[in-house]
Amino acid sequence: MSKIDFFTVVIHRDFPLGRVSQVCIKLNPSGRIYVIFLVEEPEAKEQSSEGEPKRAVGVDLGIARLATLSDGRFLENPRPLEHALERIRVLQRALSRKRFLTNNWLKAKRRLAKEHEHVRDFRRDLFFKLGALLAQEYDVLVLEDLNVRDLIQKGETKKRKMGLYDSSFSEIRRILEWQFLKRGKQVLPVPSYNTSRECFLCGGINQNLTLEDRVFHCPHCGFTLDRDLNASLVLLKRAGWVPPGVPVELRPIPPLSTLGLAKGRQGGVLR
Repeated sequence: MSKIDFFTVVIHRDFPLGRVSQVCIKLNPSGRIYVIFLVEEPEAKEQSSEGEPKRAVGVDLGIARLATLSDGRFLENPRPLEHALERIRVLQRALSRKRFLTNNWLKAKRRLAKEHEHVRDFRRDLFFKLGALLAQEYDVLVLEDLNVRDLIQKGETKKRKMGLYDSSFSEIRRILEWQFLKRGKQVLPVPSYNTSRECFLCGGINQNLTLEDRVFHCPHCGFTLDRDLNASLVLLKRAGWVPPGVPVELRPIPPLSTLGLAKGRQGGVLR
């Protein structure tokens, strides 16, 4: 602290200063300084094994829709990297025209770093809000055990590979799992093989289903449902859970600013 002098810290969440065990200062390439406080909290109590948890949700991750829940709700994919890509290209070209290590080069580098940080922060903020919402409503989280690296390598087109990078399945899964586990709740990863082609009702496989098909139709029993919703129900079924009913139609999750979360205590300024 003595080497960087005194500065004002904006606290985004209240916490007991007396329980702070460690302080870490992080300097990002954009020049932004983050102060991380490690606060000791009591461990979450694990749920009793005597009775089964009350509610479970299956989450199917995708490119068109970022997350489709087994209760019929879905979260559209905001595609932050795709929307910021042209701006990033402009900043990269501007950086390449500057002389290395000059003041103008350093300024251009910071502007580019800020744009990348904006994409990352937007994505993480969305994932944390979604995880908090699901952890408040459900006791068990069911996710497909995806091999993201293999998916990207097998991407058929450049656009699909970009969509996989932009969706960041590994990060959203890590954050959702953390939100559930820190509350002492359960996370069940299930095999991802044929989740989109399997019929939730009879278990039959539709081998003719392609990536362009958005509606699942079972050739064996005639069951028809939205492709992603059917996949989330299959995940729930593979984990040993049966939903109380099949949602008739999809409905979007509330706006990203709140995601239906209750307002907690706000932070302030620490000098």
